[in-house]
Amino acid sequence: MNEVTRNTTLVSKDGGFLDVVLDGEVVMTVAVPPGAVRAAPYLDLLPDGATFEVSEGLVAVAPRHRVMVQPYGPGATDSGANPDYQPTSASRLEREMRVTLNRMKAATDRVERRERALASIERIPKAPPAEKVEADKAPDLIEGNPEGANDE
Repeated sequence: MNEVTRNTTLVSKDGGFLDVVLDGEVVMTVAVPPGAVRAAPYLDLLPDGATFEVSEGLVAVAPRHRVMVQPYGPGATDSGANPDYQPTSASRLEREMRVTLNRMKAATDRVERRERALASIERIPKAPPAEKVEADKAPDLIEGNPEGANDE
C-alpha cells in the first residue's frame, strides 16, 4: 500500500480503482482512468479520517524528492587539497583588519545612537545673553599742582 498525497501520480495501463477506507472498512471505490493522473483531485473527495488504498492495476508513484542522502564511501573525505598549504600573512592581516573595522563600526554606531537620543530630548530654550555693562572709567583728574609741574 502506497501513501497517496497531493503530489502523487496514479499510473495504470487499463485504469484502476482507489478504495476509500474508513476505520478499516472500504466505504467507497473511485475509478481512475488509464494513464498518468495526478492524485490531487481525488484527495478532495476523501472524507475526514479516511485514507486511500490502491487496488490492483494501479500504482501510486511518489514525487521525486529534491533532497536525498548522499552515500559516502572510502575516500569520500579526501579533498585533494595541498596538505602543505599555509595561509599567507595577508590572510592573517585581513582578519585583523576586519576585526578592527568591526570595532570601529560598533563604536561609531554607539556614538550615532547617543547623538540621536540626545537630539530627541526636548530642550529648554536659553534666554538671550544679557548686555554687558561696562564700568564707567572716570578720567584721571589732576587737582592742584602735580608734582614736578611748574605754575605759570
